[in-house]
Amino acid sequence: MKMTVIASGSAGNCYVLEGRSSALILECGVPPERVMKGTDLRPSKVAGCLVTHEHGDHAGFVGRYLSLGLPVYASGGTCDALRYGKRMRRLHPVSSQMVGEFQVFSFPVIHDAAEPFGYIVGHPELGRLLFVTDARAVPYSFPKSAIDHIMVEANYSDRIVDAAVDDGSLTPERAARVRSTHMSLQGARELVLRNESASLKTVTLIHLSSQNSDYRAFKQEIQDAVLFAGVWTAHPGLTIEMRGRTEV
Repeated sequence: MKMTVIASGSAGNCYVLEGRSSALILECGVPPERVMKGTDLRPSKVAGCLVTHEHGDHAGFVGRYLSLGLPVYASGGTCDALRYGKRMRRLHPVSSQMVGEFQVFSFPVIHDAAEPFGYIVGHPELGRLLFVTDARAVPYSFPKSAIDHIMVEANYSDRIVDAAVDDGSLTPERAARVRSTHMSLQGARELVLRNESASLKTVTLIHLSSQNSDYRAFKQEIQDAVLFAGVWTAHPGLTIEMRGRTEV
């Protein structure tokens, strides 16, 4: 299965999982036309879209996806916050649902939103992907060998944030909000290591802050920490082959 980054960051977030016969869109933070142009994807191939929470850089274009007839899934709290009523499809916490060929397990995360979710997405061509973004923490542990791929926010490092506060480019109030709502590089590292096994094949760091991160250093720190997986940092156009356990 091919994973393509359409956008990742405060200006917009969107990722596509595309298999041989079906595709799943993660986040609706950019217009669907940009998704189709960036992947040559036909709307008829899209089984659905998953949204983690209602903030505009993740859900700002939900209405446009719905207007194309694409099913959009999110928590009940997110659906209510976006005010699309029954046009969106509600997912329940700590439960699984099929979205076309994809099995989606939803779980709560900690963020300043109505009811933010993370997801484990399963598919025979993919294995299992753990997807976490805009989350200060994930209060769950998953079976040690259950995860084949991880996409996780690594928004900032404490060192860079401290330096920005010291030089005045970041206010203490803004720094406190970043730390209370987003996942740090250290938090991402801990989540990856909690879920590392010989089955883990790829780690993609997403939603890096343009001001409070260092792409090369972040990638190197995670690569040094894991034993087997390849590590990437998300940027528009990045494509990664994510294989399931039975594929060769």
